[in-house]
Amino acid sequence: MYKAIGGVVAGTLLAVSGANAGMITDTVNQSQYVGWYGSHSYTHNINDDGFVLGSAVSGSLSIDIADDSSRWWDFGETILFVIEAFDFDTGGIQFGTANFGNNLQAQALGALNADGYLDVTVTSLYGDFYVGRSVLTVITEAVPEPGTLALLGLGLAGLGAARRRKA
Repeated sequence: MYKAIGGVVAGTLLAVSGANAGMITDTVNQSQYVGWYGSHSYTHNINDDGFVLGSAVSGSLSIDIADDSSRWWDFGETILFVIEAFDFDTGGIQFGTANFGNNLQAQALGALNADGYLDVTVTSLYGDFYVGRSVLTVITEAVPEPGTLALLGLGLAGLGAARRRKA
């Protein structure tokens, strides 16, 4: 009888552990010019990629920035990145290509978990540049599927029935 109970428990644990964490990647391709003191805003949408609201546990954002020219007097830019109202200042003049890459903070993850959208604004504090490809990578926690929950329920019911027979 213990072998039967052990089999039910092992099968249930195997089914539950089969629901692994996932990774969702959303890419926004653009070639948007941002002039002096100008800005450009866009939104990542991961709802179409199988995202379950509230399941994002971490993420990162990478934005390609390119200098608009190679003139000797055009020596760089200072850029402010705002992700869901959280500022990421690059901290000074960036020469040539100034790509942005950073992990999402709690406020940005909270906004992403709420509706599946991530709002991004790139602002020129000094200089002009092009905003290129933006890649959002989100790690999601495992969300049990209905079949997994049903199997867990059957396993628990089997354990309860086995205990009742024993008594």
